[in-house]
Amino acid sequence: MLDAQLIEVAKAAQKGDVDAFETLQLHFEGQIKRFVRRLIGISDLVDDIVQDVFISLYFNLHRINPIEQIRAYLFRIARNRCFDELRRSRPTVSLDDEPVHLWVSYTSSGNHYESQPEEVAHWLLLHLEVQEAMDKLPELQREALIMYSEGGLSYAEIADAMVCSIGTVKSRLYHAKQNLRNLLSPDTLEMLERDL
Repeated sequence: MLDAQLIEVAKAAQKGDVDAFETLQLHFEGQIKRFVRRLIGISDLVDDIVQDVFISLYFNLHRINPIEQIRAYLFRIARNRCFDELRRSRPTVSLDDEPVHLWVSYTSSGNHYESQPEEVAHWLLLHLEVQEAMDKLPELQREALIMYSEGGLSYAEIADAMVCSIGTVKSRLYHAKQNLRNLLSPDTLEMLERDL
């Protein structure tokens, strides 16, 4: 859900306020970029797709009604652009040939992990195992789970982005979670259930 202030910014952008549009872009760009990266992987195309999403938003912002659906609109456009790119590049691109990149941000926050780097490494390995398992999910389940868990979208927003019913979204998320449980090692499942 969008907060009242962001809704007002979006309404101003619909009326042609360029500064308001830039504020919208800054607010959503990180979310859209993470989503695109999760769908197509690390690629030079990520920034191009994200830019294309916001160009589409700029030219179609006046058509989004109600404006509260802007986030679902952005994810739907990003999803469609990713599919277009994957279809175009499928014959010549092998994801197995791509190097694996991992960005880690560790900041001091006063928690007990500061003095225990092995704990940080442990959680990074768990995170990687979960990400690899998510990548093995059926495409529609994976997308719904990414939008829900990483994008923070509501069921209604996911349904709008995926052009399906809320019931279908709930079903996809249920099956994604069940499949994820089957893909993760018992030790990882136990650790996640114990510590989360």
